[in-house]
Amino acid sequence: MSESSHSCTGHIFRHQSTYQDLNEMDFERGIWGASARGDVTRVRELLDKHTDVNIPDKYGYTALHYGTRNNHKGICELLIKAGADIFARTKSDGATPAHRAAYGGHLSILQLLVGKGGTPLLESRDNYGRNCLHHAYRGNQKDIINWLLENYPSLAANRDNSGLLPDSLSVN
Repeated sequence: MSESSHSCTGHIFRHQSTYQDLNEMDFERGIWGASARGDVTRVRELLDKHTDVNIPDKYGYTALHYGTRNNHKGICELLIKAGADIFARTKSDGATPAHRAAYGGHLSILQLLVGKGGTPLLESRDNYGRNCLHHAYRGNQKDIINWLLENYPSLAANRDNSGLLPDSLSVN
């Protein structure tokens, strides 16, 4: 905190300064922040103003990544209907929204994404060669693991770039 003095009164008051850079302001006001918060009204407003549904932030995350990661199914449905790229990849690790859903344990969102992208979405690999089952094991998401093994058992045989099978990434 800093102290300031009003010259007219001689009173001292304390205030906290807040600082937000342009990237943070863009995030908060834009489609990414609205998607992360689950703000359907704001996402609709932005889409109605022709905001690019697939515009990435500086890290390569799209609104669909944020909606998925924060388990906002209504947001994800809205974004997909508006043409969101379900195969969009982040810059740092090449993760798709499906990878984020698997890691976070968001089964209904993963099922929504698979309904649009099918098996190729589940088989898609991040920069480390990991598919959705790898991510589910990394996140210790038993419901996702069971669903994937029951419906897409071939994913279990896929090794990542380090030669690891999905079940070897379990955090147990």
